[in-house]
This record gives sequence, structure tokens and C-alpha cells, in this order.
Amino acid sequence: MTTETTPASAPARPPIRDAVPFATFAAVGGCVVLALVNGLANWMLTQETLETTADYLKIIDAHRTVALVSDGLGLLAVILLVPGIWAVAHRLRERSPIIAGLGGWLAASGYVAFMVLVIEGQIMMAVVDSGGDPATYIDAADNHTTFVQLLIYFVFGIGGLVGPLLLGVAMLRQRDRYPVWAGAALIASPVVRIGGLALGLHMLPSVASLMMGLAFAMVMLRRR
Repeated sequence: MTTETTPASAPARPPIRDAVPFATFAAVGGCVVLALVNGLANWMLTQETLETTADYLKIIDAHRTVALVSDGLGLLAVILLVPGIWAVAHRLRERSPIIAGLGGWLAASGYVAFMVLVIEGQIMMAVVDSGGDPATYIDAADNHTTFVQLLIYFVFGIGGLVGPLLLGVAMLRQRDRYPVWAGAALIASPVVRIGGLALGLHMLPSVASLMMGLAFAMVMLRRR
């Protein structure tokens, strides 16, 4: 009589905990850096009158070091936030796949588009440093905006505002796992951000970024 032997099964691999390495640092740290960017940028706006592109060039000229640091931190914020947002969405998708997935997509895409603002800031700085007549740049920026540029601004605005809101909704749908107040803070963060910009309360965007970071921390530090 012959017997058949079955090969020993391979040891089970441990589940991957996060979508990206150092996910908690990326998600929370990105929000903190973004709060610094908001604070520096809005501080510059309180120092001068901003009505036109020419005014903004004057602000950069008067506060060149602050503008340079702000743009550098903006780059770091994007590098951290985009993978950090996907890590948060990855956690929330376990029990709210559609809303969390859409929120992560919108929010991450919005902050990819945010890089355009960083690049524009560096172009403005180059215009200021050139010492030439900035009239050509001002005319291009004010009167020759292309459809693609408008689309980028739209993606940044909608993604940065609607994305966190949807992620907050996904948190509230999992109230047994995540604190209600954290989900509510994430939903409120876009409202606080746009309210601060609309009302001229320049520190509110920084507060909104910290609210988002606090909610992300609750998601990433919650043990499965």
C-alpha cells in the first residue's frame, strides 16, 4: 500500500500593517509641516497689502528668507503627506472602502497639485532676484492663465478640502474603532481652513492642518 505525502505548507507571512513605511511619521509629520507652511505664508500676508501679482512679488522681495523656508517646507509637506494620506486611507478602507478610498484619492491628488504653488513661489523668487522688469511675468500670471493651470488649482482646492472631509466621514462610520471627536475634527478641518482664508483669519489654516494631523494620529496609532 502506498501513501501520498503532502508538502509542508510554507509559514504564513505576517500581514502588512501599513501601506507605506514610517506611515505614522509621514501622516502626522506631514500635517505638522503643513501647519508651519501655512503659518509662514500667512505671516507674510499680514506684513504687506496683497491685491495683485505685483504685490505678491513685493512681499517675496521683502521677506525672501521666509518665502524660501516656506517653499522648502512645502516640498517636505508634500513628500510626507501624499504617502501618509494613502496610509490613513488604507487603514480606513478595511471597513469603509469606497468613502475612504475616494477620500484618500482626492486628498493625495490635492496635495500633489499643491506642489504647483511651491514651484510658482520659486519662479516668483527667481523673477525678483533677476533684477529685471517683472512686467512680463505679471502679465502672464494675471492675463494668460491656461486651462491646465486652472485645472491644477481646481484639483488642489477640491482635493484638499473634500478629501479630508470624506476621510472624516469614514472615521465616523467606524465609531467603535476611532474616537468620534477625531472624525469630527477631520470633517471640520476643511471648514476651518476655508473659513480662515475667507475671513482673513490667517492662523486658522494652520489650526486646520493640526486638526487633520490629530485625526490622522488617532487612525495610525489605533491598534488593530
